Amino acid sequence: MTHLCCPGCRLRFTPAAAAHLGACPDCGEPLRCASLEGTVGFRILRLEDVAESLPQALAVSIAVPDRTGAQP
Repeated sequence: MTHLCCPGCRLRFTPAAAAHLGACPDCGEPLRCASLEGTVGFRILRLEDVAESLPQALAVSIAVPDRTGAQP
């Protein structure tokens, strides 16, 4: 999700608040769109980032030796 922000004041506005603002109420600069990656530095996971095939879990059963002392 992108938010509008003021590059000079570094204020971010919610979409509801930005709908009524034409410029920053603090300094008067025009607002710009900022993404999460540009503002915070985190990248949003996209569908093209997902591997084509996911690894599959395997279930394996192993025979446990009889420890009662009986001879076969």
